[in-house]
Amino acid sequence: MKNKPAITYYTFLFACLLGLLSTGKAEAQEHGIFELTANETRSNLSANKTKKNNRIKFYNLYQNLHTTAYLSNKTISNVYGKDKIKKLNFEDTRSFGLLDKQTFDEAELITIKVKKLSDLSNRLDLTTNEKLSNLKYVFVKCYFKCTAQQIEKFVKVKSNSNIRIFYKTESPS
Repeated sequence: MKNKPAITYYTFLFACLLGLLSTGKAEAQEHGIFELTANETRSNLSANKTKKNNRIKFYNLYQNLHTTAYLSNKTISNVYGKDKIKKLNFEDTRSFGLLDKQTFDEAELITIKVKKLSDLSNRLDLTTNEKLSNLKYVFVKCYFKCTAQQIEKFVKVKSNSNIRIFYKTESPS
């Protein structure tokens, strides 16, 4: 009879822990990721549905494993995967010149880590780059509080481009 309170206590503790872990995972997947949007009317329901599906595609590219090239210090530091490169991860903003030297035809996502405010002066100009023909998304991670206006100046795309720009402010631990 002495074990009944202990079993009840451990069952309650396990249920609480399981509840905390399952809700934390669901909130962390979308929290804090913003998208730069042009001034457009949102009345067309099918356009909204397409945007939602594309956001799912963005999360699939960002969160799942795909062939990825890591670029830092003006070189390609690592490539993980054996297929064609789908993701480009810039560890710094000084390495953007590699986009003009290398061909990344199959890349669909560029992720950029911006560690300090002065890094925003190294702008990413995609208006003239013809080597990124399949690029769909640019995701900027700021390690300081950044605004939509700063990101808009930092990443330059053609006005009729289908490239969508996402950004997030996060504090590295």
